[in-house]
Amino acid sequence: MQYFMNFVLEAVGYFITTYFVYSIFGYKKKIAYALLGILFLASLYPFINLPQGLLTWQQTVLFITASVGPVFFAALVFISFTGGMPLIKIKRQKTFKGVSNKVLSKHMNLQTASIVMAGSLIALAAGYFVFSDVMRYVIIFISVIAFILGIMLYIQASHIIEEKVVLIVGRNKELMYTATIDKSIKVIDMKDFYHDEGYIVDRIGEVYIQAHEKKEIRHYLYWLATGDKVVVGAPFEKKDRLVYDSFLPEFEKYHMKRMWFKALKRGDVEKIKEKIIR
Repeated sequence: MQYFMNFVLEAVGYFITTYFVYSIFGYKKKIAYALLGILFLASLYPFINLPQGLLTWQQTVLFITASVGPVFFAALVFISFTGGMPLIKIKRQKTFKGVSNKVLSKHMNLQTASIVMAGSLIALAAGYFVFSDVMRYVIIFISVIAFILGIMLYIQASHIIEEKVVLIVGRNKELMYTATIDKSIKVIDMKDFYHDEGYIVDRIGEVYIQAHEKKEIRHYLYWLATGDKVVVGAPFEKKDRLVYDSFLPEFEKYHMKRMWFKALKRGDVEKIKEKIIR
C-alpha cells in the first residue's frame, strides 16, 4: 500500500507541475512535453547511480517501474486532459501562420495566475515531502519558478483598467468601432462580438496604453477589409477617432503587431515601442 500511495502522490505531483508550467507559457504543449522529458531523465538518475549487477533483473524492472512509472502515468493523464499529442492533427479553424483570433481577457489571466500560484505551492509541498534525491530539487525549482511567474502574471493583469475590442472597417480603415469587454468574458473571440459568414475579420494587433499610476488600457484590433457597406451593431459603438488612429496604417493584414503607447496630458499618445508577433 505504501508503494502504491507513493506512486500516486508522485504522479499527481508530476501532473500538477507539468500542467501549471503548461498554463504559464501560454498553453504550449511542446514546453510541457519538454518538461516531462526532463522529469523522465531525472527519474532515471537513481537507477544510473546503482552499481552494475547489484539488482536482479526482476528487481531492476520493479525499480525502473517505481521510478519512471509516475512520470509516464502523469504524461498519459496530461495528454488525455489537454486533448492529445501536438503532432496529432485535429481539424480546426485555420489561421495565418498559427495566429489565433482569440485573446485571454484580464479576468482569465487573473484566474490563471491564481491557479498557477496555488498549484505551484501544492507541487512544492509534494516535491519536498514526497520526492527525494535529485527529483526533489527539480520539482522544488520548477515550483518556485512557476510561483514567481504566477505572481508576475497576476500583477501585470491587475494593472489593466480597461479592455476593448476595436473593429476597423474599410479597405483604408475608414470606420472604427469599439466594444467594452465585460467581466464575465474569459476568452475574447471576435465571433462573440461580430460575425458574418460573408466576410473574414482578421486580428491585426494589440494596443497597450500606459495611463496614470502604472495602469494600462488594452485594445484588441480586428480588421474587416472590405469596400462593402456593412452593418455593425451592438455591442459596438461607432467612434470618430481613436487616440492612436494615426498609427493604424502600420497595422497590416496577415500580420499581428503589438504597440505600446504613453498617454499624454493633452489627450493624445506617444508611441513607446512595438513588437511583431507574427
